[in-house]
Amino acid sequence: MRKAERTKALYAGSFDPVTRGHLDIIGKALVTFDAVHVAVGTNVRKQRAFGVEESLRLLRRSVVELWPEADGRADAGPADGSLFAGALEIGEFTNQSLIRYARTIGATHIVRGLREASDFNEEFNLHGVAGRIDPSIPMVHFICDARFLHVSSSTAKELDAMGEDVAWLVMPSVQAAFRARRSVG
Repeated sequence: MRKAERTKALYAGSFDPVTRGHLDIIGKALVTFDAVHVAVGTNVRKQRAFGVEESLRLLRRSVVELWPEADGRADAGPADGSLFAGALEIGEFTNQSLIRYARTIGATHIVRGLREASDFNEEFNLHGVAGRIDPSIPMVHFICDARFLHVSSSTAKELDAMGEDVAWLVMPSVQAAFRARRSVG
C-alpha cells in the first residue's frame, strides 16, 4: 500500500450557498492534496435557494474574495478553467453517485467536513457505504475551525430571511446574491 503519486481530492456538496465553513474545508484540502475538485451537486432532501449554476458562480467568486491569489476571474463560469494554477477545480455532478463522480474526475480521495457531533453519524454512514462501493478511494474528514462550528448554509438562509447580518457566515458575493433575491421576491 502506497500513497498515490499525485493526489486529487473531491469535495462535494450542495453549497447552497457556499459558506465560510465550506471555504475553511477547501483551504485545508488545498494544503493537504495536490489538487482539489469542488463539486456542486443536488440533494433531493433539500430545497435549493440558488440554482446550481448560481452556486457554481458564487463558489468561484467566494474563493477569489477570500484568496485573491487564486488568480481566477471571479466572474468566470465553471468551464473557464481552474483556480490556484490548476490546483482547484470547480464542477457539477448530478444523477450519479459520489463514488462514480470521484472515479470520473480521477479523485484519489473524498473530502468531507465535520462541524459538530451530529454530523458524525451521517458521515459515518456515508463513509461505510462509500467504502463498500469502492475502498480504493478513501474518505478524509476535516473538522472546521472553531469559528465555523455554527456555520451552515441552512443557518445563512434562515438568518438572511429574517433580515439578520450574515457576513460572519458567507462572503460578500453571497451576501449580494441574498440581497438580489430579496429585492426580486
